[in-house]
Amino acid sequence: RGIHTLLGSDASSRDSNVAVKRDLGTLFKPLMEEHARFLFNFVLTFHMNSNSKGGSAQKVENLPVTKPKLEARQFKSHTMDNVRVRKMCDELLQLEDPTHKMADETAKGKPWMRTLQVSRGKHIHSIRMNNNPDVTIGGYFIISQMLGYIRGLVSLDLSSNELKGAEARVLALGLKYNKSIQDLCLKENSIGTEGATSLADALKHNDSLLFLDLRMNNIRGPGVCVLTDAMTSNTCLTQLDLRWNYTGESSDYVEQALLDLQAFCGRNLKEALARTRAEMDQEKLKQQAGEGDNGAKEVSEASTDVSAHNVTNGLTNGHSEGEHEGDAPSDRPPQIGGIPMEMAIPRPSELKASSSDMSGSEHLMNDDHVIGRLEVTILSAKNLPQVIWTSGKDGEFLGLPQAYCVFQCNKQSHKTNIMKKDWNPRWDYSCTMDVRSVWNVCAVQVKHSKTLSRTHKEDSMIGTANLPVGAVINWRGVSKSSDGSWRAYHRPIAAGRGSMYSVCKGKDRDGNITDVFDSSELAAKAYDEGAARKDLDKAVLNFSGEAEFIGQHVKEELFPLAGEDGVDVIGVQAGVNSSVKLRLKYFDLTSNYLEINLEKAACLPRMDAGLGSCDAYCVLCFGDYSYKSRVVRNSLDPCFKQTFRVQVPNNMADTKLQVQVWDWDRFDDDDHMGDAEVNVSLDSILSGTLNGGYGVKKADDPGDDYLKNAKGEKSIIHLQFAYFPAKVTPNAEP
Repeated sequence: RGIHTLLGSDASSRDSNVAVKRDLGTLFKPLMEEHARFLFNFVLTFHMNSNSKGGSAQKVENLPVTKPKLEARQFKSHTMDNVRVRKMCDELLQLEDPTHKMADETAKGKPWMRTLQVSRGKHIHSIRMNNNPDVTIGGYFIISQMLGYIRGLVSLDLSSNELKGAEARVLALGLKYNKSIQDLCLKENSIGTEGATSLADALKHNDSLLFLDLRMNNIRGPGVCVLTDAMTSNTCLTQLDLRWNYTGESSDYVEQALLDLQAFCGRNLKEALARTRAEMDQEKLKQQAGEGDNGAKEVSEASTDVSAHNVTNGLTNGHSEGEHEGDAPSDRPPQIGGIPMEMAIPRPSELKASSSDMSGSEHLMNDDHVIGRLEVTILSAKNLPQVIWTSGKDGEFLGLPQAYCVFQCNKQSHKTNIMKKDWNPRWDYSCTMDVRSVWNVCAVQVKHSKTLSRTHKEDSMIGTANLPVGAVINWRGVSKSSDGSWRAYHRPIAAGRGSMYSVCKGKDRDGNITDVFDSSELAAKAYDEGAARKDLDKAVLNFSGEAEFIGQHVKEELFPLAGEDGVDVIGVQAGVNSSVKLRLKYFDLTSNYLEINLEKAACLPRMDAGLGSCDAYCVLCFGDYSYKSRVVRNSLDPCFKQTFRVQVPNNMADTKLQVQVWDWDRFDDDDHMGDAEVNVSLDSILSGTLNGGYGVKKADDPGDDYLKNAKGEKSIIHLQFAYFPAKVTPNAEP
């Protein structure tokens, strides 16, 4: 009863008035057909003229791309607030359904709608409510409820209204079930990545929207990836405008997402044309078989009953109203706005130029295509908020959450166990998922269950976190350019919104200072040098850290949780965000991986005279990789328990692994204690002979003297090796 409660409507009267609904569907058919035809032809012309080199573009120059005359209302800037929005929605529903009970008692029975400036008996098909920032989330909630019922509104403009992620979330709830909106403009707002995520969820279910304008909305790279991921399920949208949105510094996978997003929109166009042309060819065959003038006349009369919803879905789903997958195709000739498809749309062969940019993305339409796999470990959550419990005796009260996680990626889903009441639950749950593209989005949802035995449909959401697979594949701050080179970009941690990224410079293979590198590892080193210099102890680096897994195609860190409205979740500790800790390991099907596990060191000498102990850490050098372990304070037998991951070629030659042992000092330079060397070969890894302890030689002694403690015991470094071969040889189909 959401909209009936807010707008004073009676659900029973609306549900019982079936005749009114049927009349509305018939009334709005011609207009929605014409408007859908306009949007379709506009997008078609745009695609063909922008992608072709002559020829095909001329095929559509004579198309009648004329916007239909809509009964529109445009509200002046800064004239709308929540009260007027409520009256507007009330009047829109009253125009379509006279049985709708208006909340304003003074407006009942009057022939003139004061807010819409229209008399009863007419209908409004387009609303322009741009430049009205005084409307808050309550007003958009009323609009969202109205969208679930309205049947004649085809165009809605909410640009420049200072919309945030919370408002976009509310609008997405109504758009999810709307059946009439074909053109939605949300440009020049600030919905951000959170709002884009909400709209992506609506696009998975909406089957009427043809044109969506999201320009200048501060949508970053993850938001673009979420929208592209949603387009794998959407078969209706033909144009999604994302211009003038800054996508972030690591934008190579975002660039691929934008290209594939355009390919998905082009797919909707191409498949619609192919289906409508096939139906038209079938109709021609029937006419040639000699149906006669009477049959042709009946087909002509039946063609005028094509609904607007069928036009929209006819361009996407290939079924008319009342048809199902198993039903036979309709005998009516396909039309758009009363014009036969034969006259309005070129043949699919004429789209060759316009769809040529899709050739590289055809594999995305195949659900069996896999480029790699993702090994996910949901470790723990930190500082979760209080949740609402219900009890028959005490009613509602706040208490500790019983949390569990749901992890989704590429239409695959896994769920952890439910942890008993805890602010900081730990799951240590692992699963593996297939990856189809670098822009596939990993979505983790933290929920609260009222029982420990099982989950429930009505379990409340605590927070969510989204991460594109490309962010796992890329080194932090590193992006690949179109020419194949690599660059690194850094922005200080304390920098505010709108701060510029600086280009990181470092040494190339020849020792020259440059900002363009021939490998991602060298660019990652340049990023680490710049970040350590500017962020000091707070720097988050690629080749060092406190995480258990560090290295190539792996990411282990805390991800902040956001609520369903896009706002950060604040935990039970005041002012501190709730977060979930994940470990994501990506396995490319054509790559080999070597994992070096630094377990511990033993029998180290005393380096700190005052405490008689040692603050040890290790530096592992292997080819272009140079990793630094965590510092273990005040221990002569430090336990590191860190794994460092490298990517190795198929024909890996014998390579030397050097493990440097250092003593950390707060005020003085760190002391180099000694080195351990290991000759790594593929045969020795597979045989397991490399696993074990290795003696540490003194750093200041050119001979073979080993590092020893005060008791004369030799210092030892314990290592373990694991090799993961490629599943597919390079240049072969997975």
